Amino acid sequence: MADVTPTHVGQLSLDGRWRWDGTQWLPVTGAPAPVPAWANARVRSNATLTALGSVLIIGVMADQWLRTGTFGLAASLTFLIGAAAVIRIGGLERRESRALVAVAALFACWFTLRASPWLLLPDLLVAISLLGFAASVAVRGSIFDLGVSELAARSVQAVIQIAVGAGFVARPALQARGRLRSAAPLIRGVLIALPIAALLAALLASADPVFASFFNLNVDFGQLVLDVTLVAVGALSAAGLLRLAASEPVGRVDGPVWRLGATEALVVLAVLDAVFAAFALAQVLAATGAAADTLRQAGVTYSDYARSGFFQLLWVSGITLAVLFLFSRISRLSDRRSEVAFMVLAQCAIALTLLIVVVAFRRLSLYEEAYGFTMLRLYSHIFASWIAAVFLLLAVDFLFVWKSRRWFVGAMIATGTAVLLVLNFINPEAVVVSLNTSHAQTTHKIDSEYLAQLSSDATPALLASRSALDPALRGQIDQAACAGPRRYSPAPAAFNWSDAQAADARRSAC
Repeated sequence: MADVTPTHVGQLSLDGRWRWDGTQWLPVTGAPAPVPAWANARVRSNATLTALGSVLIIGVMADQWLRTGTFGLAASLTFLIGAAAVIRIGGLERRESRALVAVAALFACWFTLRASPWLLLPDLLVAISLLGFAASVAVRGSIFDLGVSELAARSVQAVIQIAVGAGFVARPALQARGRLRSAAPLIRGVLIALPIAALLAALLASADPVFASFFNLNVDFGQLVLDVTLVAVGALSAAGLLRLAASEPVGRVDGPVWRLGATEALVVLAVLDAVFAAFALAQVLAATGAAADTLRQAGVTYSDYARSGFFQLLWVSGITLAVLFLFSRISRLSDRRSEVAFMVLAQCAIALTLLIVVVAFRRLSLYEEAYGFTMLRLYSHIFASWIAAVFLLLAVDFLFVWKSRRWFVGAMIATGTAVLLVLNFINPEAVVVSLNTSHAQTTHKIDSEYLAQLSSDATPALLASRSALDPALRGQIDQAACAGPRRYSPAPAAFNWSDAQAADARRSAC
């Protein structure tokens, strides 16, 4: 327990949990367990006046963003300044943490470049999460060695540190009080002069209306209170982020010691495999026409059967992923035979679940062939593809690849982040317009009412699609795309490149 021999019997260890009996360290009976680093608010370094100034700047920028009520330039600058402050002031010692901040800054740029809520809200969530995790692993930890328990512990740590962030940045201001003593005479002089100046100004204002007009300040106290509140929200959030980066590093956090027996785990997987095998058999019967009587008795045509149930199938896939991952972590596989049996049953469950994903994907495609595309249907396709990739990662994890590290959770997060980044680049609303245009060339109909509900991201693509449509449909597109403004002159804080492009497209094509 110690590098040197204690000087006397009964000496306590530094952590107070062990006592030296003359020959060995013995645990102290009833000694309280130390509070883990993730559950306390201790920090490894203190804030400076630079940190205080940075959080105030971030607060002012956040006020400019939030008072506009929309994503734009101020939103991006809020996160970009925050990212720079975390790197410069937060003391990020690891390359991975700095890389996570850079990716968060990249997502923040899309607040100015895109207008679709299908992108902006996930971008906001990802940017916040990446900044928070980068601060959490400033000294120790990795996204590719991250268990669920450690992720939960780091989340608790982030909540605690953010809650006490105000005291962290206020401390340097309190320590600077001594420097203000030299200014005490000046402050006393100002306090004495203020009532005298107020009295004289009141008398002069009553004698001269021009002079009185200097004091007609049109102050909106409601807006002032709102601005102060928004600045405080932004500043406190930034302070919590900086405190999180300066907090005590969190070590490896393992899950609970309790484990489920191998028999119970294998029974659960066997039942899952049986249910999925029965579903696979149902698909074969339906595809070969052997289940035609069953469908007829249920009053369901084969086309209705093929186009239904895709959302339920995606839910089944997500639940199965959670069950397989959970049981792989809480099952006690004490011998090689149980490990092999678990791996075989889990791989079978994964294979059968991938079949369900394929069926859901196909059913959704048939639905779109009949009714066209929406953002929800496109995102369902993307989710099905992503969850299939996650199942493949889980299959690799069950083969004990890179067994020394807990990489699956990080890999799942990384693939989801990559998918969202690609979506920002390709502009999914423009993709929906393109797919519906192709669909209209075959069906000679288009859901212009839905397309009119899309954001500015879709407007240039909508106007460009008219040349590929029947003349009868072009008027519907004109009505959907040309209804918005053709001039764009927002406040600088609210500037959005997508909205500007949409206005330019309307001005030139409508």
